[in-house]
Amino acid sequence: MEDEDLSRSEEDDPSVEAWLEEDDYDSSAEYVHVKEDLKRLNKDSTLKDAEAFIKNHPDALMGIEDEYGNKHVPLHRAIRYRAPDEVILLLLKACPQAAAAKEDLHSGYKVLHLAIVKMYSEEVIAALLNAHPGAASERIPHTGNLPLHAAVNKNLSEGIILLLFNAYPQAAGEEMTKERRLIFEILLQRKASDDLMREICKVRVRVDGLLPLGVVLTKRSSDDIVMAVLKAYPEAAGKPFSTNCDECILPLHIACEDEHSEPVKDALRRAYPKATEKENPFETNHELHKFLEKESFDPQGRDVVELIEKYPEAAGKRGRDGRLPLHIAIDRIAHPRVTIPLFEAYRQAGKERMKDGRLPIEVFLEQKVTVGWRQGDLFDMVLYLLKNDMPVSIEDGTPVEHSSSWHACISYSTKTATDAVRKVLLDSEKKWDDGSGDRGGGFGKHIHALADARDAKGRTALGLASKELLEVIYDYLLFCGRYKLHIGPPEHRTATSVVLRAQDLGEQADYGVIFDHADKDGNKKLDKEEVSELVVSKIGLDPGLFLKGSDAISKEEFIGICKRQLGDGPREVVIKLMKNEDQWERECNARKDYELDPNYVVSALPNVPSDTEIANAVGNGKGGLDIIREEHLNGIEVGKHAFVMDAGDRNMLQMFNQEKPTLDTMRVMLRQVFEAVKHMHEMKLMHGDIKMLNVVRFRIDNKLRLIDLDASATIMSAGEEDVNKTFAGVKFSSAILPPEMIERIVTEGQLEKFKKYWESENDEDLKEKVAPKPYQEPGKLKAHYVVKTFRTEGGKPVDKGLLPYRLVRASESIDLWSLGVLAFTLFTGETLIPSTRDDDCASGAAMHLLHSWGTQPEVMSELFNKITDDAARDLVMQLLKLKPTERPPIATLLKEHYFFNQEGLVNANQFNERLKDFGESLERQTKQLEIMNANILVIKKLSYESQSELLRTRHVLLKGIFEATEVKTPTTFIILNNKLPPAADPSDEEAKNKILEIVANEDGSGISMKTKYGSLAATAEGVDINLEGDLKEHYDRVQDGIKWAKAIKDIGMNVFAGDIDKAFETIKDGIQDLIVGDEMYLYLIDELTGEPVRAEGWPIVITTPSDLVPKLLPLMQLGMRGLSFCSGTLGLVRMFGYPAPKVPKALSKGAQESVELLKQESSVEGFSVVHDEVKRGSEEKKSVRGASLREFVDFLEEKDPGLKDGKTGHFAGLQRIGDPDQGTALWTVLTDQSAIESALKKRANEREEEERKLSAASNGHNQMTAKTEKESEGLGRGEISEEDGRLPVGTTASSNERNRSMAKASVVTADEINVSNDSRNLVVDSEEMSKLIKAAVTATAAAKEAAAAATAAAKEAESTSACCAIM
Repeated sequence: MEDEDLSRSEEDDPSVEAWLEEDDYDSSAEYVHVKEDLKRLNKDSTLKDAEAFIKNHPDALMGIEDEYGNKHVPLHRAIRYRAPDEVILLLLKACPQAAAAKEDLHSGYKVLHLAIVKMYSEEVIAALLNAHPGAASERIPHTGNLPLHAAVNKNLSEGIILLLFNAYPQAAGEEMTKERRLIFEILLQRKASDDLMREICKVRVRVDGLLPLGVVLTKRSSDDIVMAVLKAYPEAAGKPFSTNCDECILPLHIACEDEHSEPVKDALRRAYPKATEKENPFETNHELHKFLEKESFDPQGRDVVELIEKYPEAAGKRGRDGRLPLHIAIDRIAHPRVTIPLFEAYRQAGKERMKDGRLPIEVFLEQKVTVGWRQGDLFDMVLYLLKNDMPVSIEDGTPVEHSSSWHACISYSTKTATDAVRKVLLDSEKKWDDGSGDRGGGFGKHIHALADARDAKGRTALGLASKELLEVIYDYLLFCGRYKLHIGPPEHRTATSVVLRAQDLGEQADYGVIFDHADKDGNKKLDKEEVSELVVSKIGLDPGLFLKGSDAISKEEFIGICKRQLGDGPREVVIKLMKNEDQWERECNARKDYELDPNYVVSALPNVPSDTEIANAVGNGKGGLDIIREEHLNGIEVGKHAFVMDAGDRNMLQMFNQEKPTLDTMRVMLRQVFEAVKHMHEMKLMHGDIKMLNVVRFRIDNKLRLIDLDASATIMSAGEEDVNKTFAGVKFSSAILPPEMIERIVTEGQLEKFKKYWESENDEDLKEKVAPKPYQEPGKLKAHYVVKTFRTEGGKPVDKGLLPYRLVRASESIDLWSLGVLAFTLFTGETLIPSTRDDDCASGAAMHLLHSWGTQPEVMSELFNKITDDAARDLVMQLLKLKPTERPPIATLLKEHYFFNQEGLVNANQFNERLKDFGESLERQTKQLEIMNANILVIKKLSYESQSELLRTRHVLLKGIFEATEVKTPTTFIILNNKLPPAADPSDEEAKNKILEIVANEDGSGISMKTKYGSLAATAEGVDINLEGDLKEHYDRVQDGIKWAKAIKDIGMNVFAGDIDKAFETIKDGIQDLIVGDEMYLYLIDELTGEPVRAEGWPIVITTPSDLVPKLLPLMQLGMRGLSFCSGTLGLVRMFGYPAPKVPKALSKGAQESVELLKQESSVEGFSVVHDEVKRGSEEKKSVRGASLREFVDFLEEKDPGLKDGKTGHFAGLQRIGDPDQGTALWTVLTDQSAIESALKKRANEREEEERKLSAASNGHNQMTAKTEKESEGLGRGEISEEDGRLPVGTTASSNERNRSMAKASVVTADEINVSNDSRNLVVDSEEMSKLIKAAVTATAAAKEAAAAATAAAKEAESTSACCAIM
């Protein structure tokens, strides 16, 4: 029983000695030296030999290759040549990894294998197992035995056998390869110890799950052997006979069934007395098994139903061989009269694999009709089994546990499999066409889930389907038989169209075949003419992609380009389904009638299904269309007119939201969009609907292109007219239209005329879209607004003379305005006009704002100043000119505007140098003026401070009375998406200050930070932050505060545009992006420390945030406003869990704008529409804040742990105290009086500091400019810039360019201009002060003359530097 390959003497192994004894071995000296030392590792080697080898050749311990590529491992050689134990242990200690190495010379033996065959000691075997335990489960080459088997064969000690058994117990349950015996049988013969036999007899045989006791009972071994095995492990008498049979079958039952001797039965009863109490399954349930197994079994099964009725549980019980009754019947080719009742009695049997590993359905799919069978019998059985084991739920299509019967069935191509799949997919409302009246299984509605379902090996059903079954699946899976729709929300949807993403499985083209068909002259190349014809008609790509720098292209090059551009799999496309036939024809004709370059406008794909095929596919709803309708379209009708295009990577809106482009990236994006629109204008075509959703990026070249031409119209020259094509507005998105496209209706006659024109329109969605929007001013309806649109029939305008307005001719200027709206949104992240998700004006107020454009300079100034970059701001201002004729052509903007031509700005430095001397002269003249300003401001400040203090005292008294009588609960709180981390130890200064480790860049370009906590870089272009750990959490807290404060402003704009009665609905829409989960957390704020309170039972979990949070937001704003007044930016971010003692400038800059939103006069000024009404005390408007307060009080009474249980300790431990500085009630967890006084003092100081900042900002903003004649003249021409260098409202681009550098070098501040005007109204007792004031007037006049001189110098410079772009 030895392993022959390893038992022979390795000293005689020629393959070893040939290398070791070679004298002429041609190798490096290193290998020669190793070879000599390696020869010493043999039975005569000593520890010194091993130590020398380890010292001299440490790199050779894992093995060294001879000239034949054979690997020699020193540890292997030492064991093979039977080196002493101490040598083996030393080599193993020096290189434990060698225990896992294989020796190539001897077919990959591991050292453990060699050590067992060489019969090494238990100590060596244990050391080898410790170094590489996995060797115990690796079979020995040639013999296939496991190490435990080899040890038993070699009759090694029980200690070694136990070591190997414990390392891999499963080896005891596997037969030895040559002997076909289990090791317990050999050990019984050798009379192994009881301890060893007990361990061995615990392991079940791998194949049939029997314990050794079950093995000897099944083999009907002698009583002595059975008794010996039972003695070794008596607990086996109480264990299930086999893992493959029912648990109720015990060894005693087998002994009785197989008629073992009474001593054996008695021994089994003594070992497990409870066995006699258990019912013998062979006397009950297994009567069914006996019936199915007997030789005289009738496959027609006339008695099987009676047995099932007699033993109802028998169908679910396994016999002694592990088979279920259904499996036995299938093996015996029983008739459906047998198998169907067995299946109905225990359906799980249909999902469990049979003994040969097949599923029951596979047996029937492979089975042929036999005597007494009908083809229908096979079909019925397959259908039963298939419906019983589908991978998805019939109710909702969600995955369920299955055994892959579906995958098995669709992999066959038989008629039985095909019919079964057809019937299981058929709509449950439809009848099967076999005349039986049976209805379909109804699984077809879940075809996408079925196609993607995976079997146990991870393979998809679609990948396993046979050709015949693939056709059946595609009939349900694919739209129009070729498009696999993406089941989910559509790419875009409007009232008139739906855009769906899909894979075109019918367009997996063989590019080689396409090339061959196009190669008409057979020269193996395609020339320009052949390529142009081919790619337009067959592929739909730009011909320019194929011929770059050459006149022809080879087949290999052609195939490579096609695969790079379109991929090697299904083509990604979008299908635009349009309801309006006129719009669809306009889209098609725009591409057919104009030679639009696919580099700028996405082309329609060739070779698509016909209009009839599209209409039929929409009608039957296959391909997942019905699922999309039901789950994602909310009743929107799907049109039957289709337009198929290549799918873009992302649209511009997705790029903006997900990629956060920088200003430079925006510049590239806008240039590409402008160039695409310029191309359309050159083709005399107006796009008519330019917005972010209609600009897409393609992965093939990373360029932006235009889509959706259903609003396009022909641009006619003066005197030309085409009544069918020339008018704008036939299809629109009103929020991106220019003012000239909006009509104000003020009379009932006009309104009735408009309504009558549209009353015959059948499309209710379109009628709702064009319906007049009322505009109201307080208490009165002022007007209605409409878009100057019109109806069409057959593509022609209908009765345009019946409209109350004249239609607007298509022009470039309409697209220019839309480009301005797009650029504004890109630069600011806000819409220019409050709009809906379809980019229509949200209300009549929004349309009024658009129609009255240019009449409210303050509104325009506020909007334009949201754009921080001067060049970007000027670009938008040029595009959004009120008069269409003043909007510059796209070609001019691309060529000349400095937003697109930043390289020209370097020349501005040369011009600035010419003004430097003039600026220094002006500075000297104004020094005396600065001294006067300082003196006057001191006097004014004393007066203002006295007046302010009196007013504040009155305010404090009134507020204190209200707080004392009305404030019963805390009202300062925050709502977060995530719980805050535990509060830092107040003494942990490192935790508080680590976010402040920010330094300035040496070149002054910004600030940066790089520590173990993360990195931050801030420049004029923005802030790039990469944070880690709790530092990231601190930064996220700051950003949460900024997001909530900014949301208040955005909500205000939307409320302004809508109905005040729907304020809470508007608030809900405004913060939907901040509510990202099903739970949010409300923290009360300590109003002294400004920090969230962490207490038992707090925060309170809000489980319906989308309903509750909008109602609490107005009250939450009050708390945010109060803390921002007292502590500025730090007060806001501290509320959101920011732990540091101050806010770094890089983060403070981002939060400052949000803080300023909160510091406005009215408590609800963030919602600007209600501001004036609150100041006048309107009850309607006050109800917004009052309702929020009532909602919050009710919420606390229900959720506060203390209040709802009627216990103390409510409000998270907050106690009310008085603030003597402001007359308010403050809530704090502080109890120590000294700590409270200290906190109050700190709060007062912070408030005073914030008030000083506000006062300084207010003075700089509100002072009026002097009204001297020269100043008025200069300002009227826009020749004096504001202090921050921005262009005054109404200033032309040319004046901006002339004076940009001059404004930076020689600004005349508002304070300087105002001195003379203030001096006329100021009464001063001091004669000396009067002289100083007169001197200031003189200095001011001199400064004005200097400013005029600066203007003249700028004009002169412009004439000599006309090409210079000035910021």
